[in-house]
Amino acid sequence: MAKIQAVWALDVGQAALKALKLVPGETPDHVVAEAFDYVEYPKILSQPDADPDQLVREALETFLERNDLKGCKVAISVPGQAGLVKFIKLPPVEKKRIPDIVKFEARQQIPFALEEVVWAYQQIGDEDADADEDFTMAEVGLFAMKRDQINRAILPFRVCGIEVDIVQMGPIALYNYITFDQIKEGPPPAFPGAEPAAEGAEGEAGEAKPPAKSGGEKGSIVLIDIGADNTDLIITDGIRIWQRNVPIGGNHFTRALTKELKLTFAKAEHLKRNATKAPDPRSIFTAMRGVFNDFASEINRSIGFYGSVNRNAKIAKVVGLGNGFKLPGLQKFLQQNLSHEVEKLESFIRLAGDDVKTSPQFQENLPSFGVVYGLALQGLSKSPLRTNLLPPRSSRSGSSGPRSRGRWRRRRC
Repeated sequence: MAKIQAVWALDVGQAALKALKLVPGETPDHVVAEAFDYVEYPKILSQPDADPDQLVREALETFLERNDLKGCKVAISVPGQAGLVKFIKLPPVEKKRIPDIVKFEARQQIPFALEEVVWAYQQIGDEDADADEDFTMAEVGLFAMKRDQINRAILPFRVCGIEVDIVQMGPIALYNYITFDQIKEGPPPAFPGAEPAAEGAEGEAGEAKPPAKSGGEKGSIVLIDIGADNTDLIITDGIRIWQRNVPIGGNHFTRALTKELKLTFAKAEHLKRNATKAPDPRSIFTAMRGVFNDFASEINRSIGFYGSVNRNAKIAKVVGLGNGFKLPGLQKFLQQNLSHEVEKLESFIRLAGDDVKTSPQFQENLPSFGVVYGLALQGLSKSPLRTNLLPPRSSRSGSSGPRSRGRWRRRRC
């Protein structure tokens, strides 16, 4: 069997560039982290006086100076709030006609001309074992994003000479992480085991092989990934995914401090991160109370809506991700207001590699590595969802001819 390539996964966030390099483990049940990087920007990209293009270029240049991508696949994330995710139950249909039926459904579901988007689909769950060999009642996941948005996300990498192999929405990467790392069934020995994900690559028309069924009967997991400007909320039972973008992020807490305490953004950000060490912590939390309440209300409303359309669903727990979740008092506040167990992500169960896992910088920023973990799993063909929103080569400006990984060279940004 050919050796599986190592994968570098990169996530350009609003506050930092996160990167993780994975290789297969000795068993199918775990993967090994060989390297990581965390490059914090001097300013948050959304600050009024920030130059996002320059800050991202400088971060990528720093990353390339410290890491070697030669011979590796590269997977990147794109924000989920601009993407479309739909799950469609198809009528009984000949298996060979599924691509045509899905394309018809795509034209109905995607609010743009198909020529303006990159889209892909994947069959969800196991095929019906009792179904006629020529017919199936398939359920498919449909994933799409406007082509120009994806090209904008790829551009900084292209400018720096990085050849991108996989483009995936951040929420789908988080689904892949949580399904592989926590939802998979299996006994937890010294290093927890599980059924390996089905091998397979994407086929024609963006189709990928279906993920195996996971432990959905144990209840759904709510992921709250708090970014700088917004929060990705994902609810999954290990098979299907429901997602929503909540327009509240870490910056909203900072801006509340700038308004109530008459501080500059930089001073307010520092005070927020060190609230428990401040001379008057009560005044800080009082200034942010409105944002705390709004955030909890949005999460509650989202979970309530999910329950109304999935009446048999049971929420097992809530997991907080993103460095925004490190905000003092947030975990306790959500625990009191959501009526569900709330955990802060503190470890990756099926990830080996002590050099990375014991690094103080990795430990400090571990809650923000969920997206790159999921991206890298997809690159290793260990993720349930493997749709790829990388535009066809003919549509990517400045690209021609086949990709040659062996001749990868870094250019200065």
